[in-house]
Amino acid sequence: MRLVPRTIGATLFAAFIAMSAIIAAQGYYGYSVLNKAGEMVVDTFDRPLMAVNYARAANLDFVEIERKLLERTHAAPADRKALDRDIDELATTFASDLAVAEEHSDEPDELRQIEIIKARMKHWNDARHTGDFAATDRIARAIDDAFDLLIEFNTDHSYVVRRQAIDAIAQFRYVLVGALLGSVFIAILLALLLTRRIARPLSQAASVADRIARGEMETAIPPGGQDETGMLLRSMTVMQDSIRAMMARETARAASAEVRLTEALEHSDEGVMLVGADGKVAIVNSRFKAFFPAASAIAPGADFDRLVSAFRRQFARRGETLGNNAVSLEQCLEDGRWVRITVSPTSDNGRIVFVSDFSEIKAREQSYKQAKHEAEAASAAKSRFLANMSHELRTPLNAIIGFSEILSGQLFGPLGNSKYTEYAGDILHSGRHLLDVINSVLDLSKSEAGKLELNLKPVDLVQVLRECTRMVADQCSSAGLKLSVSGIERPLPVSGEVAKLRQVFLNLLSNAVKFTEAGGAIDVSVDDDGETIAITIADTGIGMSPQDIQVALTPFGQVDNRLERKYEGTGLGLPLARTFVELHGGALQIESVPAQGTRVTVRLVRAAAYAEAAA
Repeated sequence: MRLVPRTIGATLFAAFIAMSAIIAAQGYYGYSVLNKAGEMVVDTFDRPLMAVNYARAANLDFVEIERKLLERTHAAPADRKALDRDIDELATTFASDLAVAEEHSDEPDELRQIEIIKARMKHWNDARHTGDFAATDRIARAIDDAFDLLIEFNTDHSYVVRRQAIDAIAQFRYVLVGALLGSVFIAILLALLLTRRIARPLSQAASVADRIARGEMETAIPPGGQDETGMLLRSMTVMQDSIRAMMARETARAASAEVRLTEALEHSDEGVMLVGADGKVAIVNSRFKAFFPAASAIAPGADFDRLVSAFRRQFARRGETLGNNAVSLEQCLEDGRWVRITVSPTSDNGRIVFVSDFSEIKAREQSYKQAKHEAEAASAAKSRFLANMSHELRTPLNAIIGFSEILSGQLFGPLGNSKYTEYAGDILHSGRHLLDVINSVLDLSKSEAGKLELNLKPVDLVQVLRECTRMVADQCSSAGLKLSVSGIERPLPVSGEVAKLRQVFLNLLSNAVKFTEAGGAIDVSVDDDGETIAITIADTGIGMSPQDIQVALTPFGQVDNRLERKYEGTGLGLPLARTFVELHGGALQIESVPAQGTRVTVRLVRAAAYAEAAA
C-alpha cells in the first residue's frame, strides 16, 4: 500500500525536498570552509606575522637606543639630560613592542628567546647606568644576535602555518568539487525521473491534442497512470468522443441548413448566385439561369469570371461589367427586360450575386419622365400664353384707361350728366386694377421663364418703408387699425429696384389691412445686425394655418375660394412679393396662427455684404 500518492505534485515536491537537502548540505559545508579559511587567515596574520613585525620593531627600537646612547657619549653635558629622556622613551617603546611580540608567539623556542632578550636587556641597562660602555657594547651585540634568532624562529613558524593553510584549502577544494559532481549527478537522476514520470506523458498528450486539433479524430490516446497526466489523457478520451458526436451533429445540421437554403433560394423571385473565395460557383438557383439562358455553363463549380463574359454578351449596353468588389448596376437585356445586378463581398472573401427584374419600375420611370416632360412643356406654353395675352390685353386696356381719364376729367367739356362722370371714374378704376393684374401676371410669367431681371441700384429702405406706410396710413385709419413703425431711424442700404421693393411692402401692408378686423393693430419693425436687414410686418388679423400659407403662396391661390368669400383679391400679392424678394437675394418667411395674426419677415442683404456675395 502506497503511503504517498503517485501524483505530479508529490513527485515534484519530493524532487524539491531532495534538491533542497543537497543545496543545504553544500551551503553548510561551504560556510564551514569559508569560516575555517577565515580563521586560518586571522591565525596566520595575528600570530606569526604580528610576532615577526613586532620583533623587528623592538629590534629597531634597540638600535635607536644604541644610537642615542652613542650620541650622549659625545654630547655636551647640557644636552645629555634631553638625550637621557629620549633613551628612556625608546626603552618604554622597546618594552611595549617586545611585549606584543611575546603575546603573539606561541612556540616554546620563541618564548624562550624573548626571555633571553629581556634578561640581556636588563644587564644592558645596568651596564649603561654604571657607565661600563665596554659591557654595554658586548651585551648589545648579544641582544642583536638574540633578535636575529627570534625573527628566524618567527619566520620558520609562519612558513609552517602558511603551508598548513594551503594544504587545508586544497583539501577543501577537492571536497567541494566532489560534492558538486555528486550534486550534478543527483540532479541528472532527478531530471531523468521527472522526464520519465511527467515530461514524456505530457509530450504524448500534447502530440495527441495536436493531431485531434488537425481533425484526426481517430487518433489513439495512450492509457495514463494514476497521476494528473493520466487524468488528462482520460479527459482527452472523453473530449475526443464528445467532439466526434458534436461533429456528427454539426455535419447533419449543416447538411439540413444547406438543403433549406437551397430550397429557399430556389423559390426566390430573384436570381441568386453564391461564389466562393476560389472564384467558383457554390450555389445558383434556377431563377438566375432564367435571366441568362445563353450562359449554359451556369452550375456549381463553374468559373465566375468566365460566366461574366457570357453575361455581358446578353447586355444591350456592354460598357459596364462585374468585378470582384461590391457593385450595383442596371442593364437592359437583349430581350428588352431590365435587370438590376448587385454583387456584394462575403465575410469569407467570396461574393454573392443578386439579379432582379425591375422592368415594371423602369416602365413607370419612363412614364414619369414623359409626364414630367409634358408638364414642363405645358408650363412653358402657359407662360408663353400669359405673356402674349398680357401684351395683347395691355394695348386696348391702355386706350380704355386713357379715354376714361379724359371722360372723368371732362377735358373736352362737361358730359351733361353726373352719372357719366361717375361711370367714367369706375371705368378708370377698373381699368387700372385690371392693368395691375395683367402686369402682375406678366411679371410672374417672366419669373417662371427666368426672364425677369432687376435694374439694381443703391436703395435706402427707410425711404421705401416711409413711402409705403404713408400710402396705407389712410386705409388703416378708415379701417380702424393702429399702425406703428420702428427701427427706421438710421439708413438701411440695400442693392435693389425701388419699384419692385415698393410693390413688395405695399402688397404685404395691403394684405395686413385687408385681413385685420377693426380695432386691430399693424406693426412694422426693422432689425439690422450689420449683415442682414429683417423687415417684419405683423398684424392681429385672422391668421392662417400652415396649409393656408402654402395656398396663399401659390399664384392665384385663395384661402377662401367660395363664391361668397368675404375678402377679395387675385391671389398674386404674396407670390409676387416672394418672387421679388428672392430676386433681390433675400428670403420671405411667414408665421401665422389662426385667429391670432400673421408675421411676415423679409430678409435682405445689406449693400456691402450683397456686393461681396455677388463678387
